[in-house]
Amino acid sequence: MGAYFLHLKTYTQNCLGEEYESKWWPQLQEMVGKEYLDPEASHRTHRPIPTCLRNHALISEVNAGRGPIHMVTMEAFQDPHLEEIGWHNFLGMTVGQAVLWAATDVDPKNENPELTTSEPYVMGSHATGCGAWCSGPEDVSPPEYFWGYNRMTTVEGLFGAGDAVGGTPHAFSSGSFTEGRLAAKAACKYIDDGKAEGIVVSQKQIEDRRKEIYKPLEHYRIYRNEITAGSVNPNYINPRQGLDRLQKLMDEYAGGASVNYMTNEKLLHIGLKKLKLLEEDFEKIAAEDIHELLRAWELKHRILSSEAVMQHTLFRKETRWPGYYYRGDFLKVDDENWHVLTVSRRDPKTGEYTMEKAPCYHLVEDTE
Repeated sequence: MGAYFLHLKTYTQNCLGEEYESKWWPQLQEMVGKEYLDPEASHRTHRPIPTCLRNHALISEVNAGRGPIHMVTMEAFQDPHLEEIGWHNFLGMTVGQAVLWAATDVDPKNENPELTTSEPYVMGSHATGCGAWCSGPEDVSPPEYFWGYNRMTTVEGLFGAGDAVGGTPHAFSSGSFTEGRLAAKAACKYIDDGKAEGIVVSQKQIEDRRKEIYKPLEHYRIYRNEITAGSVNPNYINPRQGLDRLQKLMDEYAGGASVNYMTNEKLLHIGLKKLKLLEEDFEKIAAEDIHELLRAWELKHRILSSEAVMQHTLFRKETRWPGYYYRGDFLKVDDENWHVLTVSRRDPKTGEYTMEKAPCYHLVEDTE
């Protein structure tokens, strides 16, 4: 809903029709630092306040028994131009919201819709800026952030875009394909410069990878007649079963919606243990058709991403984004120790993580 706050100047109310965000500012000042919400420090004050802090106020207000929260859209939508902008925003960002309104018979022009927090538990740009460490553009990147080609990861010749390389919350539909084009152009330049000439892939490598990729289809073919009930089979799990299990695991142990985005060291360790069991079961995943094969490998990548999210959240002993996630054992933003980037490496053979801090440079400095 950030686009509505910014473009349409909408605002929120509790169930009593009251403005509530400012009521939580003293608590927020204690958590994140007074400079973020101090009206006297105009150049450092955000209006509207950052989305994560807005989420925090929403969660706090609902927990205080004054939900549901409504977004006031009726005022803005009386203007036909603003109404059109509002619907266009959803087409460029989250079509599902428009579908939900239609399914629940909500017209934001005539009714202020309910507002709640709802992020995926395997979070990318919105929560932790997670993704592969990649080279930035040459014109603005400090030396540590640039190694020859824009959007190239630390794996030589591998390029990425969007959440895969730590995209920002602005990289929705339009931002994603724009960033993808930037990465593709950089990859083409890499090839044109002759950097890919030494890459040789043997027929054995191709065949080994083919067998690995199609293994879930073969596993289903062998054991499909041993289903005991519905889709239950003692010899495999299917992609949907694995995804439901992963979502529940991340929700309960890594700070999902059902626990108001709260986690701590103990919960994260339990989550990592359960994730290892899911990884073992993935070795016996089965795909009924090509679509399920796609979903199977998507699940594998989500498992790896989830592990990275938990490892990073465990390493960073603070709450960097209150309203997106909380470390219950470290509830404050700690700029003194953690105003840094966290960089990890996962050993492909052992699965062990090594973590380190990297300097966080402000590429656009405040000139006031």
